[in-house]
Amino acid sequence: MPLHILRLFAPAGAACILLGIIVAALRFRGRQAEHYSFLNHFISELGEVGVSRSAWAFNLGLILGGLIMLPFLIELGIAFRSLLAWLGVAAGVLAALGVTAVGIFPLNRLTAHAAAAITYFRSGLAMIFFFGLAIFVQPQGKILVPKSLNLLSLGAFLVYAAFLIRLARAKPVRPPEEELNPLSNPARPHIWLSAVMEWAVFLVSILWVVGIAFSL
Repeated sequence: MPLHILRLFAPAGAACILLGIIVAALRFRGRQAEHYSFLNHFISELGEVGVSRSAWAFNLGLILGGLIMLPFLIELGIAFRSLLAWLGVAAGVLAALGVTAVGIFPLNRLTAHAAAAITYFRSGLAMIFFFGLAIFVQPQGKILVPKSLNLLSLGAFLVYAAFLIRLARAKPVRPPEEELNPLSNPARPHIWLSAVMEWAVFLVSILWVVGIAFSL
């Protein structure tokens, strides 16, 4: 299938994820009957079975979105034809499968869910790093993606790195799954930095994938 057709898989996958988020967020009522807030709720709370009223929509959106993006990522590696791009593809496929796994193992299955989420975060960082290098070293006359797009790659990389560093610093005190557990802080703050940073990672991921797709 031509790349100009396969690139549509990126926004299509993103749309599935965003639709699931919107449906679940609008109907969300937490343990204290609170509405969903992007400032102090983790993304995965939208998929917590038994708490989120439309957990099915969120989880289905992740499952479909992750799978739909796979063909685009693989074809992107074929188009670049470089080792760096294929390393990016390997990381990207793992990240997309991590997204799907987050939907398969929702927050109420915390251990498996956290493993899937950490896989996504780490693989997403590697994907952006390797593809960023692949974009940077493109030979003149064979530019597939404008090198200016690496400004977005740099921003996305820094957001990912900051979030993973925060998780790593919390590890001596409690494991990463507890850092991503909304019940780890019973008195939910008005602004929960870990939740805000997680949302930032998600948003830059969507912007980066869709930005790459439309820049081809």
